[in-house]
Amino acid sequence: MFEDQIKKINELYKSGIYSQPFYSNRIKGSEVFESYEKFSKIPFMYKDDIRSSMPMDRASVGLKDAFGFFSSSGTTGKRTLYLYSNKDKAVHEEFVKTYFTPHGVNETDIGGVFAPVDCGVMAQTMMWQFTTMGASYVNLVEPSPENMIDIIREIPISVIATRPSVVSSIIGNPEFEKIARESSVRLLLLGGGFLTEGRRMAIEKAWGGKCYGMLGMSEVFGPLAGECPCKCGYHFRDDYLMVEVVDPVTHEPVKDGEYGIAIYTTLWDKGFPILRYWTDDYIKVETSVCECGSRLPRIIYKGRLADCLKVENDYVFPSMLEELLFANGYYGEYRVVRDDKTMIILEKTEGFKANEEMREQFNSMFKDDVIIKYIDRGMLLYDGHAVRFKDLNE
Repeated sequence: MFEDQIKKINELYKSGIYSQPFYSNRIKGSEVFESYEKFSKIPFMYKDDIRSSMPMDRASVGLKDAFGFFSSSGTTGKRTLYLYSNKDKAVHEEFVKTYFTPHGVNETDIGGVFAPVDCGVMAQTMMWQFTTMGASYVNLVEPSPENMIDIIREIPISVIATRPSVVSSIIGNPEFEKIARESSVRLLLLGGGFLTEGRRMAIEKAWGGKCYGMLGMSEVFGPLAGECPCKCGYHFRDDYLMVEVVDPVTHEPVKDGEYGIAIYTTLWDKGFPILRYWTDDYIKVETSVCECGSRLPRIIYKGRLADCLKVENDYVFPSMLEELLFANGYYGEYRVVRDDKTMIILEKTEGFKANEEMREQFNSMFKDDVIIKYIDRGMLLYDGHAVRFKDLNE
């Protein structure tokens, strides 16, 4: 397992990309590349390790080969700046073509980037993905429902790139939904979080376009994996990305097809190499040939451990609650608060009220007599990592 990837990492090691102390202190000689067993002894790289270092401490290239400096989103703490090289930009284009070509994105499209654009790399890569495919694009840095509707009326945007929660915000407004369905939008490529089937169906009904998930990560770039039209996992380029899956407690590799924490290692001469990076993403890897015919492996993504709740011996992820809510006609944001009791906080949504059957399902999921509290719509906002209260003291 991973023999070819470890050979690539060994070649990168010989080329000197891990010469900075940030990396060399983790690698105790070339013998760690003799087998996966030895490779797996390299300490994990964590977010705090990156935050406690400077961008050039992690750089494998000089400034003459730098494409630019960009940052993480900052949703889990202090923003962290990274150097992206010219080679990174070229590899990003290969990823984009792999995932966007099956969806027919081309030079006749106009992309809508519905996300704040500053030094954060995710919005930058959303712009690059459209230019890679020959398409033009427009930025909408304040994607409120009203602003989204205004821009799709003024510009014939055909492909939208944003978070699922952003385009969900028009759901329940008949006028906005009618305008969206009659617009030029045919495709929504959504990242920055999980995409449940329930939310996908609600978005497709509201917008009248096909909806697919894209998986990105600031430390690599977005999209690092993407859904094909078969919608059975996120394909990734295993010639450029090594994905280990380890048990969250023992840190040992799980059996093939089992869920665990995703550990990423980049396999090219990246400007900021990733070496056994602990992501907190709870995934499994599917290696069977996809229904679309692709032999690329696929990530089956459940969510982040930081966002889930441990209920007895089980993990309860927000995606599990969302599937239940959207299957029963709910389309707002939600949050779970646990103290002495478990409370599910929902926005007031026209036509929705949890019935007894749903309450029993909630109780079974959280193994508690769940309290349901309704608050005004717009009081819960998704900040890129979790749902927070807007103007309400917790």
